[in-house]
Amino acid sequence: MTKDRKSAGRGVFSLAERLGNGLERFLEVPVLILSIVMTASVLAGVFFRYVLRSPLGWSEELSRYVMIWMALLSVALCIWRQEHVGVTMFIKKLPRLLAKTLVFASNGLVMFFLYILLTYGLKMAERGKSQIATGLGTTMEWWLMAVPVSAGICMVMLACKMVLDVRRRDLDEILMSEELVDAVKREEGLDF
Repeated sequence: MTKDRKSAGRGVFSLAERLGNGLERFLEVPVLILSIVMTASVLAGVFFRYVLRSPLGWSEELSRYVMIWMALLSVALCIWRQEHVGVTMFIKKLPRLLAKTLVFASNGLVMFFLYILLTYGLKMAERGKSQIATGLGTTMEWWLMAVPVSAGICMVMLACKMVLDVRRRDLDEILMSEELVDAVKREEGLDF
């Protein structure tokens, strides 16, 4: 392999890592803000309904839609941090090359599913222009955009993770977050 190809390869890995880390830092702020807004909305709704006996008509609806945005944006963080649910017991027993191939095939299926979510989510949000959120008085388009926006961000995060998985040798680095691997090894005394 020539020097130019090696540096180009490292450049791709570096770009994937910088993009994934940058998106992670970017997403942490809106997810935190959305969780605060959701909590405040629920608390305000409870306070006005049960203490002041004058319920707010919008608090339940706002907290529901904010929770959907927060949860769907958090999926991208889980993909990047490798904190999503996965059954790895079977894959760990396979030879490393076969295991990596299965992980990439699985990620490919997830990428296809995210693409479907993106395309149909955009159509769903488009149809939401004519629907009104009764409690908030807004169109449903912005609330329904949570699906395609999240799917698009998840696709980018998954693509970055897949690029980085190419150079990872240890199967545990591909399957689990580093913190989880360290914790399991420390607590259980296991050596994978």
